Amino acid sequence: MASWLVKQRPFKKKSQHTLKNTFRKVKLVYPKINFSVKSFWIVVLTIIFSYWIFFVIKNTFFKKENYIQNLSYSKESVEKFDDPNLYSFISKKVKWENFYVVAKMRRKSLLSQIKSEFPMVKNLKIVNSGPYSATVWIDFYTPDIIIKLWDRRFAIMWDYNFEIYSWNTIWDNIFYAELPQYASGIDTLFWLFHEISQEKFIHDMHFFAESFPNYKRIVYLPWSAMTVVFLDSDLRVYINNQNSLTWQIENFNLIKQYYSDFYSLKTIDLWSLQWDKIIVNK
Repeated sequence: MASWLVKQRPFKKKSQHTLKNTFRKVKLVYPKINFSVKSFWIVVLTIIFSYWIFFVIKNTFFKKENYIQNLSYSKESVEKFDDPNLYSFISKKVKWENFYVVAKMRRKSLLSQIKSEFPMVKNLKIVNSGPYSATVWIDFYTPDIIIKLWDRRFAIMWDYNFEIYSWNTIWDNIFYAELPQYASGIDTLFWLFHEISQEKFIHDMHFFAESFPNYKRIVYLPWSAMTVVFLDSDLRVYINNQNSLTWQIENFNLIKQYYSDFYSLKTIDLWSLQWDKIIVNK
């Protein structure tokens, strides 16, 4: 009677070891699939990147329209400073060069070369303005002081001093001092700083401008270390640059305050002809 009944199989618990093996067998299939997908994308990206490199090189270094034949300068740059020597120097370095080479890859080197010859140049930018063409934009530093010698002008900036050949907007509102007529034969300011240093010269000229707010001219006399300040009242004040400037200015203010005929004076020598003496002339 019980022969037709289905006999239940005994339950067998799978061991952890068997499950791990099964899992490993399944897992071993995926790395092969992932590797083939990765390989595919690596090949695709390599082809795209290679084509991009080829496209960039073809359209930059090997494109004849990128070689600069026509070079111009921005209006702002020329209005600031139009020294023909500067622009001629840049043109020699830039014309007939590949735009991407000279404007991108060699810009810092080019700027360094320009600064060594023209220290007033602060920065340089070359812009592609069309086939075979480029435009140069130049930024300039502001000089510390300008020295006028008749129709010639010299700029002093940091440790440099150099002649300038134009009176552009770069020199607007820049303080300047003058040199006398007997110095008209000079070609360089090297000799100017024999008695006093260039740093002291700049300091002294600015100090006189602040001490005499109504000055008309400030003239430095080379080879004597003296400065003449011309005031509105046609009074000339002689100052010795090698002695205490503060002491001399204090004496001038005392004379102005207590000397009854001060406004009739034509010259005041604060300490140039004889030490410890002040000489006044009407």
